[in-house]
Amino acid sequence: MLEIIAQTPEDAIAAQLGGATQIDLKANFIEDGVTPTAGMVKYVCESVNIDVIVMVRARVNGMVLSSKDIKIMCHDIKLSRKRGAAGFLLGALTKEKEIDLGAIYAFQEAAEDKPIHFHLAWEMTRKPEETLEKLIEIGIKSVRTTGGQGLGGKVENGIEKVRRFKEIASDRIDLLLAGGVNKDNISDLVVQTGIINAHAGSSVRKPPNPKGYVIEEKVRELRKGLEVGIKKYKSE
Repeated sequence: MLEIIAQTPEDAIAAQLGGATQIDLKANFIEDGVTPTAGMVKYVCESVNIDVIVMVRARVNGMVLSSKDIKIMCHDIKLSRKRGAAGFLLGALTKEKEIDLGAIYAFQEAAEDKPIHFHLAWEMTRKPEETLEKLIEIGIKSVRTTGGQGLGGKVENGIEKVRRFKEIASDRIDLLLAGGVNKDNISDLVVQTGIINAHAGSSVRKPPNPKGYVIEEKVRELRKGLEVGIKKYKSE
């Protein structure tokens, strides 16, 4: 699986043409992402034929949600579901840095038959290994991982922890390599961790930052590196 961050139909189309298998659709990527508009969800979903996973986040600056945040996010999930979203990428923590199970259950109810995916918020909990087990228990479809470093972390600096997460996951939840994944390191990351799914944002953009636009050729190079890594890993 190769998941690419998109903010527009043009981003999503370039990602698909380059070989992405899934879109992480969000607005305000520069602030780590918030919920895109219902109109954007509709037109991106209509522009590609790969899964569009919609980020649901009511506001920037914080993973601890108020009751109003939760109601807003549930409403956004319902709107996006009707407009073609294949699933929802989100996170919710308590003040004690634990998973906010009440919020997650509310989101799952709003999503109905569509899966919930967790962004890097889970790595910000006090005991990420226990958190991962809990996310598996409640039916979360996938998580992104930097190896326990959370937002701003680089997965290449967390290889040992990623391997540990893979052991815990034991094929019960999808893990996606995240944080600094690019065409130059993706093959080695796959070989070193055994994880064959990746998430990328800035590295496939021009300029290579959240303000840039997704470039088809950059996605193609990343996809090629992923495939090389998978082939090497499976041959060992």
